[in-house]
Amino acid sequence: MGFIGEILAVPYIIFFFGVWIAASLARPILVVSLACLLANPVDTFRKARLFVISLAYLIACNDKKWKSPKDDPASYFKKEDGEVHVVEKKTIIFVRHGESTWNDTFNRGDRSKVAFIAGFVPGLIWAVAVELYLFVSGQSNESWLFDSPLSYKGVRQATDVKKFLSTKKYITASEAEIMGLMTASSTKDGVAPPSQLVSSNLRRAISTVALGFQDRLERNLTDDNILILPQLQEISRNPDALSITPPKGSVVPSWIDREVNEAYFERLYKEQVDTSLHNGNKPVNTNGLKRLEAFCSVAFNEIKKDTIIAGGHSLWFRSFFRTYLPHNFDHISKKKKLINGGCASFTLMKKSTEAGDKFMIDPKSVNVIYGGF
Repeated sequence: MGFIGEILAVPYIIFFFGVWIAASLARPILVVSLACLLANPVDTFRKARLFVISLAYLIACNDKKWKSPKDDPASYFKKEDGEVHVVEKKTIIFVRHGESTWNDTFNRGDRSKVAFIAGFVPGLIWAVAVELYLFVSGQSNESWLFDSPLSYKGVRQATDVKKFLSTKKYITASEAEIMGLMTASSTKDGVAPPSQLVSSNLRRAISTVALGFQDRLERNLTDDNILILPQLQEISRNPDALSITPPKGSVVPSWIDREVNEAYFERLYKEQVDTSLHNGNKPVNTNGLKRLEAFCSVAFNEIKKDTIIAGGHSLWFRSFFRTYLPHNFDHISKKKKLINGGCASFTLMKKSTEAGDKFMIDPKSVNVIYGGF
């Protein structure tokens, strides 16, 4: 065999030995993996069940499909003389979660197209490898893909919210008022803050609220907690939009949460996270509109405070603006997503009619607090 023949034979030799090594390791790896799974039957069953549920959602869920209400919400809030008639109102502040491990794998984000394409397959292999490790090791409360937690980038984005809230420079009096509601800066110890922190039942949103409002939460004010609302669950059929936290169960910090500040997250999730209204995952036969309507009802009927700070998700937020802003009001919130870590406030109005409760966002009240769309 000549020199050129030897060179051409190298790839085949590498391939042969690669296959031989993989085949040699496959059996012991499978045996050890099976032994690990059998050693943790409860966790194995719980994670396997999550796989099955995710498959069912991918096949049968129509979460994004609903008929938009034909009635303009503005039509219910005008008297004959044209004045707006408000029965009740709440100040709502949306806070979008930081990027998640799912986003790291499947979304381009701020990466260039070349960087995203080049890194997609290695990133996907890594995500699957981590998922398999978590499955085999019996960590049923952990996942890269299901109810994906904040990524390291998402942690930075949530921390940026915290830094923003710690600033003391406000341009207008209305901004100062909103910031006061978010930080509870004027609330004295032993007194309940004027706003209620709420979050979707997905971990990336809970962690974002926990990190973004850490300074406030560490003051441990009376009745200051994060209320988990399944009504805020993201509008999607993907596995990352399914909640790992069991109904009314305890929220468990992700491995990334623990790396950031284990003591803080463990204490907070144990003492200042309220899951009493968390009834579990959204049903398969549901859609996003039902949760939008349910959130409005909870906001006025279940939450006594006049200001609600809601940690949630881009598609859910955009759908809310599209549904409850007047039809003829053109606003960027109807077209674009709130950026990761972005905050926006508005006034939500409620009027009781013969046809039931009706809701509308006051178009003059929409305000970008941090980030943007």
